[in-house]
Amino acid sequence: MAKDQELEKHTNNLPWLERQYEAQKLITTVRKIKEIHVYSSDEIIRVVGERYRRLRPRRPGKRGRIEFELKRLETVFNVAYSRLKQAAEMPNIESLSTFHRSLVDSFIGSEQYIKALKRVRKGLRLIRIFWNEYRLLILSSQSPSEAARLRREGSGRILSVIRRLKKDLEVLSKTRVELLKTHIIAEGLPIVVVAGIPSAGKSTLVAALSTAEPEIASYPFTTKQIIVGKVTSVTPNFYIVDTPGILERPPEEHNVIERKALAALRSLPDVVVYLFDPSIDRVQDIDKQIRLLESIVHSFIKDNTALLVLAINKIDAAEKEALDKLEETLDKTIIANEAISRKLCHNKPLRISALKRTGLETLLEAIMDCLKKTTPWLFVKYN
Repeated sequence: MAKDQELEKHTNNLPWLERQYEAQKLITTVRKIKEIHVYSSDEIIRVVGERYRRLRPRRPGKRGRIEFELKRLETVFNVAYSRLKQAAEMPNIESLSTFHRSLVDSFIGSEQYIKALKRVRKGLRLIRIFWNEYRLLILSSQSPSEAARLRREGSGRILSVIRRLKKDLEVLSKTRVELLKTHIIAEGLPIVVVAGIPSAGKSTLVAALSTAEPEIASYPFTTKQIIVGKVTSVTPNFYIVDTPGILERPPEEHNVIERKALAALRSLPDVVVYLFDPSIDRVQDIDKQIRLLESIVHSFIKDNTALLVLAINKIDAAEKEALDKLEETLDKTIIANEAISRKLCHNKPLRISALKRTGLETLLEAIMDCLKKTTPWLFVKYN
């Protein structure tokens, strides 16, 4: 009874409810867009031409010719309307989860997506208006030549709408493809996001701890997508997210790949594991890696419930003197930076080698300690 009461107390908390709500939004969005195909304007026009050329008059005489012209216009309308209608069914930005909205904003821009969807839906209405208008005109035409002229005019106006929507359809298609690449985080489990500069060993760590199989290589920006694995060696299980590497530089200089990582940091984590790369061939020096850490804490986790674990990776590829110096520098940084010290749930940076699997048990324990603080209801449920 006491356990049930404790679980009820925690599950009535807003974060738990928000997580379930966000998970459901993720599921709904991905299910919906899987059923949608966003045709390009060229595809629509090509299919119109193919269907159009197959048509033949069914009846001879004046009325037969007029009916034929109406059938030709109807074919143009049906193909254009049905294809465009699918694009118009892409979800409104406000119906997306926080993560999906951040992702859209990172590689397309929410405003651009909203405008593209609005224009496509307006185009859909225009096509129907043109069909209704020219259908009546053709039915009341006095000769086949007049019907043919009206059919050409009506078809031209419908196809003109499709051509003008070329860029908008490209935006919606790109958005659909990008959102389908994301994994559905649907069970309401805790989420751990691994962050750091390119080639810090994030993918290696995620592969070592979880079910994910990210591409692992020695060159920067190997990870171009958000990759999600599930850690099942502990209870409760949790998701671990491999994000693309981020270089320490002004936000306006971040590329699309880096902005995807920032989208994940903005909306997903219960815990952030920040990896330092002390190796000789690191992409950026330690000072820049510390500045990146400070930027992530200040911009993304300072004001929410997420906690922070610091890990020095690649200890197998660094001199002990370099590791000691880095740890000393980090100790000073933690003391000097209140935001970082307040978010840390493990006082000292951990030394690990994701490649050699050294120190991963200690890291896992630190992550679980953090999760007990950020998602206590799950530990009540499983204990």
